[in-house]
Amino acid sequence: MAVAGQPLMLYRAWNLNPDCSAEGRVTMRVVSSPQHGRVSIGNARYFPEYPSGHPRHHCNQRRVSGMQATYVAQRGYAGPDHAVIEIIFPAGRYLRRSFGIMVR
Repeated sequence: MAVAGQPLMLYRAWNLNPDCSAEGRVTMRVVSSPQHGRVSIGNARYFPEYPSGHPRHHCNQRRVSGMQATYVAQRGYAGPDHAVIEIIFPAGRYLRRSFGIMVR
């Protein structure tokens, strides 16, 4: 759920080596723009979220660099919106994510 005019984080992506250093740059781009707002993509620093038992779980304690997609709805708009982004990791792994967004 989004509030018109306020940023909503849609997706974060990072790619780390076992020592928590960056394994390369993640590419992220908008495939389908929302009709009632905008998606911004940029560099960000945050704590990763590897699950317990993952070999990089210890990296969750460190702030790392990655990419982030953020949605902001037009001021005064209320209702549904939709956006699609693609993420390409340095080794070639490809993800496509679709977001149905309700704006209040």
